[in-house]
Amino acid sequence: MKNIINKIRQVYPVSEEALQALLENMEVRHYPKDTCIVQSGVTDRLVYFIEQGVTRSVFHHDGQDTTTWFSQEGDITFGMDSLYYNRPSVESIETLSDCEIYVMEIDKLNTLYEKHIDIANWGRILHQNVNKELSHIFVERLQLSPKERYERFNQCHPGLVNRVKLKYIAAFLGISIYTLSRVRAKK
Repeated sequence: MKNIINKIRQVYPVSEEALQALLENMEVRHYPKDTCIVQSGVTDRLVYFIEQGVTRSVFHHDGQDTTTWFSQEGDITFGMDSLYYNRPSVESIETLSDCEIYVMEIDKLNTLYEKHIDIANWGRILHQNVNKELSHIFVERLQLSPKERYERFNQCHPGLVNRVKLKYIAAFLGISIYTLSRVRAKK
């Protein structure tokens, strides 16, 4: 659980006691590549801590798939509407590689938030950081050229371009696969 522990402590310095409480409430699962771990339209009551592998969050609409987020080693992922509102998720989450993932029930995580202030602070800061990144992504799609968006993606997610299909990256960046290919060819 090295990647998960490192990422948790990178976000917030949780105590050893709080970290143990988190780890004791997790169960390891292995998911093969191309597994849908969260299905849109379904309420999923788990939080997924990624030890190994890569996932993508994807929005399905009118036969089109739009990648909205990538998660990799050390990250957590979940159906946002399920976590916050106990409602069906609007996005699916798919594995892009074989994954070793530790899962925790949302209700157990909420109990840990109440018992351990440092877990609550970790969760708050984690969500603040994600909200900030989502805001930046939105603004960048409006203000940056495709080349600049691609460069920023590589800065924020080093090496990920070599681990996932380019069509997913293009959708995430809000550009066509053809535009992404042209941008990459000019490098």
